[in-house]
Amino acid sequence: MRIKSRRQGKRLTLDGLAGRSGVSRAMLSEIERGVKNPTIRVVCQIAEGLETTVSALIGEAPARDEYLPVVVRRAERQTLVDPQSGAERQSLSPTYQARGVEVLWYRIPPGERTGSFPAHRAGVVEQLVVVQGTLACTLGEHNLTLSEGDAAFFHADVPHAFANPGAKLCEYVLIIDSSQVGAGRGV
Repeated sequence: MRIKSRRQGKRLTLDGLAGRSGVSRAMLSEIERGVKNPTIRVVCQIAEGLETTVSALIGEAPARDEYLPVVVRRAERQTLVDPQSGAERQSLSPTYQARGVEVLWYRIPPGERTGSFPAHRAGVVEQLVVVQGTLACTLGEHNLTLSEGDAAFFHADVPHAFANPGAKLCEYVLIIDSSQVGAGRGV
């Protein structure tokens, strides 16, 4: 419902959103009608096509008073699970959405991958830290392997993908900062 509402609010047809997101018109129609459950990658593509964040798209509302502490209990987190890989995405920071910042917790089962995420708009940067396990990162033309405690920062205006090459669960925290969109790479 939110996808359809945002699409219509931007005066986009299904074909228009398909062109902007790289998701087929048929898939978009099935998602809007609740027939298909999209993968995390597809939700990211749709969010980019609608020029919004995944958190805003799935309805995680920002807090009303940003000076009040906000607790996001583990059991109450909005969770997206990729039906193909079992990778999980959970939002940790609903209060920062209005500022264009998302803090996410990812879990990738052993031997699985997220698939390729589309390039974000110019100005979007990402920072991640591996909490547990090993994370193989493909960031445009760069390949990195990170271990527990390692961190990486990158400009996210390139396709990027993550995989768990290890034998145990990989967990990492990802911060997506789109507050500088339009400012270019001067971040």
